[in-house]
Amino acid sequence: MDLIRRLGAAEGLKLNLHKARPVNTFDAHRLLHLAAACGRADQMLEHLLGAYHTDGSDIADPYVLQRLGAEAGLDTGDVGALLSGDAYAGAVRADGEHAVEDGVTGVPALVGTRPPVSAVQPPAELTRLLERSITDRPG
Repeated sequence: MDLIRRLGAAEGLKLNLHKARPVNTFDAHRLLHLAAACGRADQMLEHLLGAYHTDGSDIADPYVLQRLGAEAGLDTGDVGALLSGDAYAGAVRADGEHAVEDGVTGVPALVGTRPPVSAVQPPAELTRLLERSITDRPG
């Protein structure tokens, strides 16, 4: 955990990992798919990660997800409909299946490498791993 805090601090992030509690992130992943469909994936991801890793918010709570969706610029009606239905559930399940097929065993993971590796590394090391995976690709 100390490594994660140090890496975050080096990027200007204050990570309060002691506040984070494991929760079911299935709906948060569905919300991210909605955000992607609306061209707001980056904003949604920033809000989700900040809420979880810095604020210690329960990102399984529909009220929290509704607020974060609005903060990311999503239509509140669309977010409410998503949370009361099952939109993108199949896509999230497929994402999980692909991760298993790719050999991912934990998060965050860098999947552009073989085998996947932990993405909890200094940016320079991640860059090196990505560059190596590009040069090692056939074709």
